[in-house]
Amino acid sequence: MVAPTHPMSLADMHQLGRRLSAAAVSAMKDASELGPTELLVLECLYTTGPQPVGSIAQHTGFAQSRVSTVVSSLRRRGLVELETDPADRRRTVTRIADHARAKAAHARSRDAEPTLRQILPGMPDADVDAVLTALQILNSTLADTSPTPAGPALAEPRRSDG
Repeated sequence: MVAPTHPMSLADMHQLGRRLSAAAVSAMKDASELGPTELLVLECLYTTGPQPVGSIAQHTGFAQSRVSTVVSSLRRRGLVELETDPADRRRTVTRIADHARAKAAHARSRDAEPTLRQILPGMPDADVDAVLTALQILNSTLADTSPTPAGPALAEPRRSDG
């Protein structure tokens, strides 16, 4: 693997995240009749259970207005259902419809390796394997990061695309 010639800047890290996100979005578009934002909202509901729109927005990093629009679209197509929150009868939660669970499970289980290999075509296989391992470790470590008393350890940026 080629050693970097300079330390990674925060701008570099941001651009890396955007490039990886764009590659994932492109692969999702090619694999489903649902859009990437729709798939990510379904995946969120699949893994976390019924949630208010604001919680879905927090989990996915999308703007709440975007999540509201996506939930409305998914509801019209029968992929999600709205119900009263049993803990607070004044609040509405979104629940994934039973027949949509397979779509969410499929979206969640798609392997990122082919997409990463496609965006790194000139890199030797052993180096791509090392990148995949490093990304898996990074993802696992960040997923296990708990919020600090002063706030979240990492705040996800709001995305309005999708």
